[in-house]
Amino acid sequence: MSEKTPSHSASDFQLIERPEPIVRADAVAHVVFARRDTATMARFLQDFGFLPLDNPDRASHYFRGYGTLPFCVEVIPSSRDDFIGFALVAKDASDLDALAKYDGLQVEACDGPGGGTRVRLTDPDGRRVDLIHGFSPVPALPTRDKSLPVNTPFTAHRVNVTVRTPVEPAPVFRIGHVVLQSPNFDVTADWYMRRFGFIPSDVQAIEGGRPALGFFRLDRGTEPADHHSLAILAGPSATMLHISTETLDIDAVGQGQQFLRARGWTHFWGIGRHQLGSQIFDYWKDSVGDEWEHYSDGDLMTAEYPTGYHVLTRGGLWTWGDDLPESMRPPEKIPEDAPPEVKALLQALLAPPRPWLR
Repeated sequence: MSEKTPSHSASDFQLIERPEPIVRADAVAHVVFARRDTATMARFLQDFGFLPLDNPDRASHYFRGYGTLPFCVEVIPSSRDDFIGFALVAKDASDLDALAKYDGLQVEACDGPGGGTRVRLTDPDGRRVDLIHGFSPVPALPTRDKSLPVNTPFTAHRVNVTVRTPVEPAPVFRIGHVVLQSPNFDVTADWYMRRFGFIPSDVQAIEGGRPALGFFRLDRGTEPADHHSLAILAGPSATMLHISTETLDIDAVGQGQQFLRARGWTHFWGIGRHQLGSQIFDYWKDSVGDEWEHYSDGDLMTAEYPTGYHVLTRGGLWTWGDDLPESMRPPEKIPEDAPPEVKALLQALLAPPRPWLR
């Protein structure tokens, strides 16, 4: 695979080696959380743009988007608050057999809405990862038909037509990507690439060229895929950093923000545009402090798109918008006992990203 090197040569970086995949997953299906207070979590998810499903015979609570997947979020009543894992969609039933054989597992029935079958795995950091197939899609729900036309100095697409979108939840169509932190970046990245065919779209590296943040897309061949459906950050502990959801356009992102503010939820970061992936983004905290992102207008790539390698900097995480929230920034005094890789990562994120940001 050829490599993009915007300001450095390939020799400046430790390149990620892609193993031959067992299967090539096709999409992100859903995410799974455990919650002590399911009612408050349900209120957040509905205000965020999901829709609850009837739950007469199931212990879990399910929430769908406006697309055709039977559900996007499962919330399991629990004595703890936790991220359990997520599911990917297989292109073919034979993919389940191949993955089950590789890991010595069984193909079993799914127990959520839509049915189907699955292979249930556990990643190197202990998260549940399902590969599912054969579920029944649902009809898409009505929203605005398309993004609003935009006038520019060169084209007049909107004449005698105003933009007066209502203050309402941003309609969530699907889970766009999951961002994980892992203390074993190389092992975790290899595990996902080998089992599901993930391709690194862009990789940010710390001093010495060591990969520290990877954005991985699904291999859909000549069909376009999101710039990333999975991102992995090297860090001291295994945790979920955020869940990202796709909505219509910048107006849906903006009015969704206004609605969530009116409902009293905690805003986290945005609105802005990411550098790698190009999404218009806006981040919120749910009922226990986990991060959720609305985005629109993300990059799409085919399998041929070359991997880009970049030096990790704070400013490289977004193109415009406010600086990272304080809680995402490293302490100004880096702990002396931090491992060298963690020190290098924190140091990379200390430098102010823009001269005008304080």
